[in-house]
Amino acid sequence: MTSHKKLDAARWMAAFAVVLLHCAAFPLTSVAPYGSADWQWANLYDAATRWCVPVFVMISGALLLDPEKREPFSRFYQKRASRVLPAIVFWSAFYLFWGGLMYRLDGVPMDAAAWVRKATSGEPYYHLWYLYMLVGLYLFAPYLRDLYARCSFRQRAAAVTGIFLLAVLQTLHRELNANGYGFFLTWFLPYISYFIAGRMMFEGQLRLPRPGVILLLTILVTAAGVSILSTVDALNVYFYDTFSLTVPLMSLAVFQLILNARSIPRFTTLAPLTFGVYLTHPVFLDIAKRTGAYLPTSGTAWQTPLAAIVIFVLSVVFVRVLRQMPGGTRIT
Repeated sequence: MTSHKKLDAARWMAAFAVVLLHCAAFPLTSVAPYGSADWQWANLYDAATRWCVPVFVMISGALLLDPEKREPFSRFYQKRASRVLPAIVFWSAFYLFWGGLMYRLDGVPMDAAAWVRKATSGEPYYHLWYLYMLVGLYLFAPYLRDLYARCSFRQRAAAVTGIFLLAVLQTLHRELNANGYGFFLTWFLPYISYFIAGRMMFEGQLRLPRPGVILLLTILVTAAGVSILSTVDALNVYFYDTFSLTVPLMSLAVFQLILNARSIPRFTTLAPLTFGVYLTHPVFLDIAKRTGAYLPTSGTAWQTPLAAIVIFVLSVVFVRVLRQMPGGTRIT
C-alpha cells in the first residue's frame, strides 16, 4: 500500500479514535466513581486515543506541505475556504442551538451573555475548536509550504523540535498557573509542529526508534498521570493535553506505525466521510446518554468501545445520507 493510501487509513482510524475518546469522557467525568475499575478503564481509553487530533493535523501537513505543489495562493485559499467556512458557519449555528437544548433539558437555560460567549469563543461545542484552529493553520499553510521547500532537513528538524518544546513548556506553564487558552486565532501556532512533522514523517525524514514501545509507554504514563493527579473532587487533565509530556510522542508514534504498516484496512469509502463523522458524532452520543442507551455505570471495559462502534457507524450512515442532500457535501 502506498503512503497516500495509508493516509486514508489514518483518517478513519483518527475519526474512530475521536469517537472513542468522547465516549470514554462520559463515564470518566460523569458516571464512574473516581478510582474505580470502570473509571480506570475509561481513563485508559481516553489516554489511548489522545493522538487523534494530532494525527489529523499530520495528515494535513503530509498533503499540504508537498514541495512539488505549485498551487497559487489564491487557489489554495479558495479551496480551503469552500471546505472549512461553510462547515464552521453551519455547525456553529447548529451546535449553539443544540447546546442550548441540552442545557434546557438539564434545567439550566442559557442567557444572552452565555450565547454570545459561546458564539465568539471559538468553541460553540466541545469538539468544534478544531475547525477554528484549522482556520489559522490554513491561513499560513502556503507560506509554511514555501518555507518547508527552502529549508534543509536540519532546519526542518530544528523547527519541529523548537515548536514542540515551546508548546510543551506553554502547556506546563498553563497547568501550573491555571491560565486559559487565549484567543482562538492563535490556537494553530503550536500545531505547526505536528503539521511539519507530518510531512517529514511522510517523506521518511523523521523517525522514532521503536514506535510501538513508545506508544505503549506513553499511553500507560498518560493514564497513570491522570489517575495520580486527579482527586475525588477534580479530574486533572494535564496529561490528556495535546502538548503534554506524553501526547506528542504518542501521536508521532501512531503516525509512524500507520505509515510503516505493511497491511492496514484502508476503507476508501470512509475517507471522504471522516470530516462529517467528526462534526456529527456528538449528536448521537448526546442522544445515547439522554436516552440511557449508553449509561456505563458498570462494564465500561466493553460498553465504551461498543458505544463508540455504534456511534461511529450511525455517524457514517448519517453523513452519507446528508451528502446526498443539496449542500450536504459543503458542510461535511
